[in-house]
Amino acid sequence: MSAESDKQPRFQRPDPVADLRRELTTALKAVWRNLPTGDQAPAATELTDEVVQEIITNYAEDPRRHEALVDDATASLPILARAKHRGVFEDDWRTRPTAERPWPVILVHGTGTTKGDWQELGTDLRRDGWAVFAPDFGMRATGPVRDSAEQVGAYIEAVLGATGASQAVIVGHSQGGVVARYWMRLLGGYPKVKHLVSLACPHHGTTVGGVVSPLLRSNRGEAVANSVVHTWFGAAGLELITGHDTIKKINEGGDLDPGVGYTNIATHFDTVIQPPETCFLTPNTPEDADRVHNIWVENLDTDAVVLHPAMPFDHRVRALVRAALARLVAHAAES
Repeated sequence: MSAESDKQPRFQRPDPVADLRRELTTALKAVWRNLPTGDQAPAATELTDEVVQEIITNYAEDPRRHEALVDDATASLPILARAKHRGVFEDDWRTRPTAERPWPVILVHGTGTTKGDWQELGTDLRRDGWAVFAPDFGMRATGPVRDSAEQVGAYIEAVLGATGASQAVIVGHSQGGVVARYWMRLLGGYPKVKHLVSLACPHHGTTVGGVVSPLLRSNRGEAVANSVVHTWFGAAGLELITGHDTIKKINEGGDLDPGVGYTNIATHFDTVIQPPETCFLTPNTPEDADRVHNIWVENLDTDAVVLHPAMPFDHRVRALVRAALARLVAHAAES
């Protein structure tokens, strides 16, 4: 075996079946068991709105999942906004940046989660000496991306005002990275960002095919898929699809904003963001190459199997984030 092949991570690329698609398949089977068979059986592409609603209802009312969802008396929340939160991470507004680490760190969660996802990483970074903050926003990031970006931007402004810092470091998971870049690019926030660390963020979008379209083909199937995605992920769900105006706008004119550094961490085993290479950013010019670091988790640990939801708290990902921030400190000391 060559030395070059020895460097390649030892992993088997998974079948491109998204986590959500797997859940939907289970629900579909439950529905299909109650439908006519043989010549009378409707095709998967002919699902009616009533059947789609039954799929969603079956998912929410499944006894195995019922305890994982909070009640929604208004029946207005996307399913992921009803998921019970994980962990606890509280802001400490007394904390201040240091001369060695002059940038507060803002942790921005992904779709359907809360800042509780940052319990482990936030604690790690505080032990490293960073002033760390994390917002909850956007009805668990299921609302429109622009609304979430405005909320997160206002929060960052508040942190900068309270700490006296001129710039922040942002760490975003999944949609959190898109929300951060929307604020930076379209709402003018980039001068206030020193570095952006992205964890499995669909910077160039993900595919509906990575979620449900292999089950539901044709125009009718696409309408059904869109309905399901909206019901699970809320308004933000379709904005993260490749080709949506939100994705186009945050990349228009090049991936990078002036003066900002980027670390993008992705996993080959991501079944939500498809293809996972969409998580990486490209330098605008050859001179920008040193501002971007694109990293596979498997480059650190060739035996790692890290799924999309685990990125914020996986110990290998946390090590990569800590290393990225340590590089900032080292580079500042050399300047």
